[in-house]
Amino acid sequence: MSCHDPEKLKQVLIWIGVANQLTTARFNQLMTESSLPLPQFTMLNHFSRDPRQARTITQLASAFQANQPAITKTVQHLIKKGYLDVQVSQEDKRVKYHSITALGLEAHQKAISCILPDAQLIFSEWSPEEIDAIHHSLFRLKNWLDDHRDTVVGNNNEA
Repeated sequence: MSCHDPEKLKQVLIWIGVANQLTTARFNQLMTESSLPLPQFTMLNHFSRDPRQARTITQLASAFQANQPAITKTVQHLIKKGYLDVQVSQEDKRVKYHSITALGLEAHQKAISCILPDAQLIFSEWSPEEIDAIHHSLFRLKNWLDDHRDTVVGNNNEA
């Protein structure tokens, strides 16, 4: 494992956080009229990757690393809007499977269409090579974080 410049790593983490805050604010501003807050968009985004896959609240909570009440609240909002459907398990009536509806896929696509012009503006002065580089780096970071959800090193430097 390489040992990188701590100051540079601190800056990278801070800048990721700042970029997250700024893009979240831009997203919320763009989505005000459509009444699709970021948590609901994120949930639709998750479902839209494999629209045929139904998921339980427990599975969603694990995927989002969030508590079940927060996930339940977001799912309930999406059900009320007709963006998610609920099916009760035939094997265990306590288990409910949630899936995205055609209306949910449409709302997701509409949201993507709404934010793409701003994304074009944000990256308008970037070269295709710079876009490819950040795309590759963020994909690598996302995959590492996803694959190592339970690997966190604290002050004692033990994983």
